[in-house]
Amino acid sequence: MNKRILKNFLKDRALLISFYLVNIVSVITFFHLSEPSNTEILYPFSVGIFLIFVYLFIDGYRYYQVNGAIENEHAEIKLYSEEQRAFYKWIKKLNHDHSREKNEQNERNKERLYFLSHWMHHLKTPVSVMDLIIQNEKKLQGDREPIQKLQQENKRLHTAIEQGLTMIRMDSFENDLEIKSMDLISSLRKLINNRKSEFIYQAAFPVLDSEEESAFIITDQKWNETMLDQIISNAIKYSSGKDGSKKIRFHIKQEEEVTILSITDEGVGIHPYDLERVFEAFFTGENGRDFQNSSGIGLYLCKRIADRLNHRITIESEVSKGTSVTIQYLTKV
Repeated sequence: MNKRILKNFLKDRALLISFYLVNIVSVITFFHLSEPSNTEILYPFSVGIFLIFVYLFIDGYRYYQVNGAIENEHAEIKLYSEEQRAFYKWIKKLNHDHSREKNEQNERNKERLYFLSHWMHHLKTPVSVMDLIIQNEKKLQGDREPIQKLQQENKRLHTAIEQGLTMIRMDSFENDLEIKSMDLISSLRKLINNRKSEFIYQAAFPVLDSEEESAFIITDQKWNETMLDQIISNAIKYSSGKDGSKKIRFHIKQEEEVTILSITDEGVGIHPYDLERVFEAFFTGENGRDFQNSSGIGLYLCKRIADRLNHRITIESEVSKGTSVTIQYLTKV
C-alpha cells in the first residue's frame, strides 16, 4: 500500500482503533475483577488484536482501492460503502453542474466574440474610406504635412483594429491554420511595400540582405505575415530618423534545416531592465512614456503566434543603437 494512503488510512481509523482497544481492556478488566481467580489476560487480548487486524486489513484494502483509483485518473473507481457511494453521487452532481455552467459560459463568450469581431470588421470600413479620401487629397494638394499626419493616425487606427481581430482569432488558431512551404523573401517584399508610405514618412530605409533569391520556410503564411508585419511596424515606429540615415535591415541566413531572419533597426532601443518583459501583454516599459501610441500588444501577439507555429523568436537591443528581433524557422519538416 502506498505510504501516504496508509498514513491517511490510519489517521482516519485512529478513533475506531482507540475505542476498540479501550473496549478490549475494559472487558478483560471487568472479567478479571468478576473472577479474581481468572488470571488469563494475554489470550483474550491477542484474540481481540487479531480480530481488529483482520478488520483493518479488509477495510484498508477497500480504502486503498478507492483512493488509489482517485489518484489514477484513468482507473475505474469501485465503491464499497454507502458513504463512498453518497460522496461519489455528490461529486458527479457537482461535476455535472460545473460542466453545464462552463458550457453556458463558453457559449456566452462565443457570442460576445462573434459580435465583437463583426463590430471591429465594421470599423475597418470607415478607416478604409478615410484612407481613400486622404489619397485623393494628396493627389490634389500634394504631400502636405497635415495630410501626412492624418494618414499616420488613420494607419494607427487600422493597426489597432487588426491587433484586436488577431487577438480574437487566436482563440481558434488551430482551426485557421495551413502549414506549408513558402518563400520568406517574397512575403517580406510584400509587407515592406505595403508600408512604403510609413518608411518614407519616418525617413527609414529598408534593406533586404540575402545571399539567395528565395528562402523557403515551413509556416502558415497568413499568421507568419501577421507576426512579421507587427515587427516591421515596431521597427518603423521606433526608428524615426528625420535625417534619412536610419536603416531597417532584413538579414536572412539559411542553414541546412533552419532559416534565420533578423529584423534590425537603428532606433531608440530598449532598456536592459525592460528587455525580459517585452513579450508580456500590455507591457510598454520606458519607451511607452515617450511613444504614447505604444500599446504593449504587438510583441505579445508575435510571441504567441511564434509559439503556436513552433518558431523561435528572440530579441536583443541596446539603448540609442537599435533593436534586433530574430526568428528561427524550420526549412524542412
